[in-house]
Amino acid sequence: MNLRKLIAVATVTILIFASAAIGGQLEKRHQLGLRLGMWNQTTDARTAVGPGEVATSVKGHGLLGGLSYGHWLSEGLELCIGVDLMAADVETEVASATVTTETGCVASVLMSVKQYFPKSTYTSSVRPYVEVGVGLFTGGQERTETGQEVVVESRSETVLGGRIGAGSDFILGRRFLTGVSLGYNLMADFDEPIGGSRNYSGPQFAFGLSYL
Repeated sequence: MNLRKLIAVATVTILIFASAAIGGQLEKRHQLGLRLGMWNQTTDARTAVGPGEVATSVKGHGLLGGLSYGHWLSEGLELCIGVDLMAADVETEVASATVTTETGCVASVLMSVKQYFPKSTYTSSVRPYVEVGVGLFTGGQERTETGQEVVVESRSETVLGGRIGAGSDFILGRRFLTGVSLGYNLMADFDEPIGGSRNYSGPQFAFGLSYL
């Protein structure tokens, strides 16, 4: 079962359980959450063979993982901070005397505000919302060359960015909450490519599970 099918099954399961759950108050409460989903960067692996060398590249598969913390100021308003990470690229070149490996990843750290609506859902177990976040996107890349000696080079870049999106939280009893979200990441360009790209703006889909 591929990730998209797994996400679809998980979403349906969440909806079934949420429909039977009883709503509860969230004002002044806190949450710690785990998130799993897809970022927009998805390309196939490739292998190139030239005179005296073999190069293999595995582009980012789009899978992301994340952690989040949130606090409800009221039933209709939540402040959140979230960290998401995606592997951007893995490339290996084998030459006659050296082996070179490059790896790249992209992470976002965003502060966001969730506005729940409509007010009639504040006593329900299903809480739809819109979300706006701002923060930093950091890309890191490391190059390791192995030959007569081992040489390691690394660099990172950080730019401003944000995310807009919408989704729904589902209360699963007193201590647990789950949810699905769809958003769009917006970021400035890196000065130099990270994982083969200067910009990772694009759509993001995720589902998560939180402890209240």
